[in-house]
Amino acid sequence: MSTMVMGVESGMSPAVLAAAGALARGLDARLVCIHADSGRLIADKLSEGDLLASASPVSEELAWEITSVITGVELESYTVAGDPAKVLAAVAEQLDAQMIVVGTRRPGIRSKMAQLMDGSIAVALAHKQHRPVLVIPQQPAQDNELPWD
Repeated sequence: MSTMVMGVESGMSPAVLAAAGALARGLDARLVCIHADSGRLIADKLSEGDLLASASPVSEELAWEITSVITGVELESYTVAGDPAKVLAAVAEQLDAQMIVVGTRRPGIRSKMAQLMDGSIAVALAHKQHRPVLVIPQQPAQDNELPWD
């Protein structure tokens, strides 16, 4: 069975969770959800060794958000301290994941400011590791909203 690593956060779009769950089911893959807690970051360097052995469970709220949408797959959820892109890449490497899945940022000015300050997790992942990165939109466009029409 292959493994997919997915970045998760409280309040993320159920559409992102549903798409990742459907993909995992279709690939018969285990889905490992990782909440990277950058607030707990003490040093810029991740701890050595098994990141999941020192990880903590996700919050009850986030666990409910995940399990209320994603069903029918082998599912694990962890909180790991550190920069999201670095944490996701390190966990994917540790688990020899087939791919890393992330959602786009939520729309709004706060999101734009966060992206300006922190950069895009998806872009950082795509440039700094060798696994495929799947970016799922928070709100998929409707057929009549496609930008190239």
